[in-house]
Amino acid sequence: MSDLIRRFHAGDPSAFAELVTAEQDDLYTLCLRCVGPADAEGLCETIFVAAHQAMHRLSPDTNIHQWLTRLGVDHIERHERSQREDESVLHDRSATTQSQLERLELPFRIAVVMRDILRMSEEEISDTLNLALGTTRSRIHRGRLTMARGLSPQMDRV
Repeated sequence: MSDLIRRFHAGDPSAFAELVTAEQDDLYTLCLRCVGPADAEGLCETIFVAAHQAMHRLSPDTNIHQWLTRLGVDHIERHERSQREDESVLHDRSATTQSQLERLELPFRIAVVMRDILRMSEEEISDTLNLALGTTRSRIHRGRLTMARGLSPQMDRV
């Protein structure tokens, strides 16, 4: 494999292709077992891109399999940290939104949910609820305004 690094340094375009062919199954398996099928392929591609960008810094005596596996583990760890952070932020936002919705009086809650979550047009909501268009718009506006006022103190803490 040290010949592969020398060839890559010399500008041989087939050298990296050989690396991918030799290592892709092991790297994909590592990703698959660590992050699951939904993210494995994309993460594997990201690792190979990072490897291509960093290979010019390798010395020819580097154990390429070990180096690529370590690079993979580093990316997997970063991926896991970002997933946990994303899930935590998403959960917090969802819980906050839900608590604000629950504080709205039912007619306003229904109007806001139909407009902002179900993405119904104001006309559709008016027809569905058998309300005048102005009343529908008023309920949506008042519901949003009440939620915004409820969120305002929480935003000050961020």
